[in-house]
Formats: sequence, C-alpha cells, structure tokens
Amino acid sequence: MELEDLPANSHLGRVVHTDETGDEIEIYRRSVPYGTTTEAGLYFLAFTDDLAKIDLMLGSMFGATGDGRHDRLVGFTETVSGAYYFAPPAETLAAAGLLT
Repeated sequence: MELEDLPANSHLGRVVHTDETGDEIEIYRRSVPYGTTTEAGLYFLAFTDDLAKIDLMLGSMFGATGDGRHDRLVGFTETVSGAYYFAPPAETLAAAGLLT
C-alpha cells in the first residue's frame, strides 16, 4: 500500500516527479534480486524515451537538486556498476542503411 503523503527522503518521494502539466514523469522499471551465500543484490533496469528522465530521478536520489535531501535508500545500499545503452528507432537505423 502506497502512502498518501510520501516522506521527502523516501525512495518514491525522491523519484516521483511531475511535468509542467502535472502528469507523472514515468520510466519503465524492472528489478531482479540475486544472491548467493556470500553476496546479495538487485539488478535494476530502467527504460525510457528520454535520458533526462533518468538523470532527473538519479539527481534527486543523490541530493543533486539543491534541496538538501537525498534518498534514504542510498544510505544502506551500494551501487557497484552502471551503464547506459541506446537503442535507436527503426526509422533512424533504416535512414543510416543499417536495417535490411
């Protein structure tokens, strides 16, 4: 059950943003936990049509928004790697002669 009023330093409180019209800025997210007897973690994937959305959410999580707050989740987790991948639309690939 989601809280009505999210604490400002909660994970959702830091990553839920709205655009100028009041609509929620959304990304497609999926996570998969993994673990062994000596290590545990979470593979997290985010998909979007605009990297600025992810940058906004990450900046807010790590306190780069200037409001002095950060996501409490980063206080007891550790990011060990990360990467961005780009998949251009079929039209762009076709225009570049890369689709057959």
